[in-house]
Amino acid sequence: MRAEKPCLGCGICSRIRYELMTSYSFPPEFIADLRSRVDIVSLVSDYVALTKAGVNYKGLCPFHGEKTPSFTVHEGKGIFHCFGCGVGGDAISFLKRIENLSYPETLVRLATRAGIDISPYERRRGSLKEQERARSERENLTNAAACAQNFFGRLLKENLSGRVGAYLKKRGISPAAAEKFGLGFAPEAWSALKDEFRRQNIPEAVAVAAGLLVRKEGTNRTYDRFRDRLMFPIRDVSGTVIGFGGRSLGDAEPKYLNSPESVVFNKRRLLYDLHHARPAIAKSGFAFLVEGYMDALALYLRGIDNVVATLGTALSAENVAAVKRYTRKVAVFFDNDKAGRAAAFRSLPLFMAVGIMPDIVLLPEGVKDPDQLASGLDDTGLREALTRQVPLFDLFLQEKGSAQIAYSDRLQFLRQVIEMITRLPDEPLRGMALRATAESLHLAEEIVLDEYRRLRDKPRFRSENRPQNEAAGAAAGTPGAAVQTAAASPDEMVLATFLLYQDLLDEFGDDYQTLVESRNCERLFHKLRHWRSATGNGDFLQQLAGDGEDDSLAVLYARLLHLPAPAEDLTVARKLVSDCFTSLRKRRGNAASRDLDRALTMCQDEEQMFALLRQKMELKKRLLAS
Repeated sequence: MRAEKPCLGCGICSRIRYELMTSYSFPPEFIADLRSRVDIVSLVSDYVALTKAGVNYKGLCPFHGEKTPSFTVHEGKGIFHCFGCGVGGDAISFLKRIENLSYPETLVRLATRAGIDISPYERRRGSLKEQERARSERENLTNAAACAQNFFGRLLKENLSGRVGAYLKKRGISPAAAEKFGLGFAPEAWSALKDEFRRQNIPEAVAVAAGLLVRKEGTNRTYDRFRDRLMFPIRDVSGTVIGFGGRSLGDAEPKYLNSPESVVFNKRRLLYDLHHARPAIAKSGFAFLVEGYMDALALYLRGIDNVVATLGTALSAENVAAVKRYTRKVAVFFDNDKAGRAAAFRSLPLFMAVGIMPDIVLLPEGVKDPDQLASGLDDTGLREALTRQVPLFDLFLQEKGSAQIAYSDRLQFLRQVIEMITRLPDEPLRGMALRATAESLHLAEEIVLDEYRRLRDKPRFRSENRPQNEAAGAAAGTPGAAVQTAAASPDEMVLATFLLYQDLLDEFGDDYQTLVESRNCERLFHKLRHWRSATGNGDFLQQLAGDGEDDSLAVLYARLLHLPAPAEDLTVARKLVSDCFTSLRKRRGNAASRDLDRALTMCQDEEQMFALLRQKMELKKRLLAS
């Protein structure tokens, strides 16, 4: 009897572990221990409001919109299932899906949550000595930041009757709110924090590397970087303090000063208070993006907690990628001036490159920023003001396009817009954006489409503007380009869509069976269809990895799970499947056409040649019709 294959807890076999892990290698016993130690009810409760219902817990599904709870968590079995959209699994699959994490990232996050030491499973990169040195450096920097955070917080409490207390009162920040968000005070002294580090036995070199002390050029003397400032701790997504932003309380410039780059602190990858906002963003499916700490804090204090902020710097592609991990619905909420509008427009290509078409919150006349808006309205007025949103792309076309009067300038602007549209990874979004462009610039759609095709088909333009994110990579100019990604074939994209929207499996299953080309895709499709008709109870992964066959289907299933969500809703999903089918039909037709060409080349019989030509003509008609 063949031995049962080991299961990693999410149903993925050990071979997948080696294909997917990038920095850790976790054995099956680690996964089993992790699953047993993670409280799935506590985990899910971070994102969903659950109520007891018998032996289970129920709530509104975070993966699709619903008004009646159909999302169930079974504490004893450690699983969840939604009877509305069919999504189910264990704690690992829940966190992976809701946070849009890779499989290794999910395991690391859950292990940290459960207090499990993962250092023994870290892949060996460099010598053991080098690994230990890097780990020690990270720990030293975060320890220094934690020490500074405690010091700044203590001094804030001791100085509430002074300038910093007066500033907080002026901005409407209570002492309790300041404590909740970890605000602190850096005194107007050159060595206050330096002395604290000495008392806490933190080496001066570590404090300099953390950017908390500055070494005077040409000497060994050091002094405090932050002086006479209100301090905002900057945390990573796990909540660990890794840096600071300081707001000047006097006339010192710059008004806002951030920690410098370090091993643990990278401004391009960080968003202020993302760790606070994550559950609210996951629950609402929506995020506000503001420019500064005070804007975010002012909205938090008014109950608007799905807010993240840039660190006083221009929005980066890494910032956008961080937002996309939690939602595809974003509203930028920048200052109500020329600079704020320009910053919003600069963010647009970054969002479009990852398939996000953001909105922009339009501030009322006379309100300069989100902070002022939050302080000047009651709860009802604030929430109404936040609904005053328009698509940022439409506003960009309206304001920038109307300024182009000369024909040459309008053509140049059109090409700029088309470059942005070409970066969109989703074909339906491209079509809508092209149509909006034509309407806004008062151009015939044919003109815009012709220019789009002309620019798209240029080899240099195509290679430079091809989307680089994981959802992109489509070959421009091919049928169903949006689904022919570098990461997945049309066969795989349809299967990935079936996994996300299982009702489409019944609707399109028969057609897929006749069109699928990949043998493994066909086998996985039949197993998925059988599982859905027989049980559909969330055990598909375990069944797949332990059914005694080779590992290739489990590997394929893991690949599909790691693809970005192929469609945001059922309508887009149905269109995507249709596009894939068109692509598969044309691919099959082109292969048949090549076979006919080869047969014609070898044909010696005139009557047979005419028959082959008729077949080729009929095939060509069908291809054109599709």
